[in-house]
Amino acid sequence: MLVYGDRSEFAAPAERLDQLREQLAQIAGMPPGIGRHAKLVCALIGAGQLLQGLADGGASTDELSRFLYALAKAAVRSSDSRFNYTGELPAVPSIRMESEVEIRLPEGFAFYAVYPESYIGSARKLRLSGPPRVIGIRSIGTTLGAVVAAVLQAPVPVTVRPFGDPFSRQVELPPELIEMDVHYVVVDEGPGLSGSSFGAVADWLEDRGVPLDRIAFLPSHSGDLGPQASGRHRERWAHAQRVAAEFDERFLSDRFGHIDAFSTGESWERLKYVGMHEGRRVLLKFAGLGAIGERKLAMARALHAAGFTAEPLELVHGFLVERWCEDAHALNPRDKPIEQIAAYIGARARLFPARESEGASLGLLLDMCRRNLSLALGDQTASASVAWRAQLDGLSRRVVRVRTDNKLDRHEWLRLPSGRLLKTDAVDHHCAHDLIGCQDLAWDVAGVIVEFDLSHAEAAHFMRATERAAGQHVDRELLAFYRLAYCCFRLGRASLAGERQEADRYAAAARCELHQHVCRETRQDSLVG
Repeated sequence: MLVYGDRSEFAAPAERLDQLREQLAQIAGMPPGIGRHAKLVCALIGAGQLLQGLADGGASTDELSRFLYALAKAAVRSSDSRFNYTGELPAVPSIRMESEVEIRLPEGFAFYAVYPESYIGSARKLRLSGPPRVIGIRSIGTTLGAVVAAVLQAPVPVTVRPFGDPFSRQVELPPELIEMDVHYVVVDEGPGLSGSSFGAVADWLEDRGVPLDRIAFLPSHSGDLGPQASGRHRERWAHAQRVAAEFDERFLSDRFGHIDAFSTGESWERLKYVGMHEGRRVLLKFAGLGAIGERKLAMARALHAAGFTAEPLELVHGFLVERWCEDAHALNPRDKPIEQIAAYIGARARLFPARESEGASLGLLLDMCRRNLSLALGDQTASASVAWRAQLDGLSRRVVRVRTDNKLDRHEWLRLPSGRLLKTDAVDHHCAHDLIGCQDLAWDVAGVIVEFDLSHAEAAHFMRATERAAGQHVDRELLAFYRLAYCCFRLGRASLAGERQEADRYAAAARCELHQHVCRETRQDSLVG
């Protein structure tokens, strides 16, 4: 199933370095505490991203690698001192490079509560039989590798970008890296479905004579390799030294008292807890480290000011803190709050414009439709989606991208005793680890029509209400394509999560959308003839 997608952007190195100078100047003037530490980690992540972009582009990275390493040492000092001491902050280097570089979003920092601080503790648990040499796997391994090297007092780490088949990665490292008396420490998030990135580095080392007892792994979780792992990699993973850098709940409980994990039971859910703040319950949701979380806090404040979400209180090093709505309750099965949801979608369209690069193209969405339909319903059914291909160029020119909600299921809404409607998880899904991203507001309209099973008359009423709230037209042809794409995307998600009943529901809805499109095309052809 085609569901996941990567996020990246192009940036000018000089501009990123100027941002780092501003951040470090701000950090130098801040009082000790978690706020200053969070800003330091934000700068650390930004420097790691820039290093990744330069390294992937083939540029020289020696000077920036040394800067990142020094910044990692400051972050380690801050963490070890309970955020009271950073030591001297390094000077940002000057790099003359006119061309832009592609900077990838580090998924663990953005989505999965992977914390550099967790790698500090895991690195100290290693049993090393020689001087450490750290290898960070790009993207996120640029930052995490620097932290681990700083903890172990190892040399500046080497980073590597695996290439090839996602389930059978390969790497190329400098031959001079091989030394028989050292202990290699391989650092990354994951492992995922195959663990082939970890495996590729270890393959390269073992093929050059490094014994397994001189290779250690620092992953982000303690689980086994995924189902796509090779036999060689699975056997090695079972016997190798590995210390997982898993999230430590004490990081939050020190501030919010006893915390309880919170879950709606839904797959793909972000890490959430319920804690106490100033005598009242609060919801703690992982929003993302650094600039990612700060952007979401700004969105949460804007949506609350407009009356659509719970009150955000603060951002605590990646966790968005919201007031717990004690008296809110789920919608009843017959409740279809069309006008209120239309007001919400319209407000998002006005408040949160997006760039063209921030979302999947219609062509990619159609590719997703065909693949997911083919796997779920067969090639013959999937081939019917190709009829949309001829219209995509025209439709693409009419897309006005905004930070769409992308998750409008019935259980995502709460009703207050006053009758006011609240949207939960309103700031995450437009930049989730999937391929959708920011779309035209018609995407959210499509989602509501599907999730609330609106009749033709209800859908027409809803579209008109959304147009009034947004102050712009809902493109009917684009909406028709989005309805198919939405069903196919949710079909893929449900299938990957093993949610058979949900997958069947979205498959049936996708069949219906295909049939309606064929009928529309047939009617148009008959009118032309």
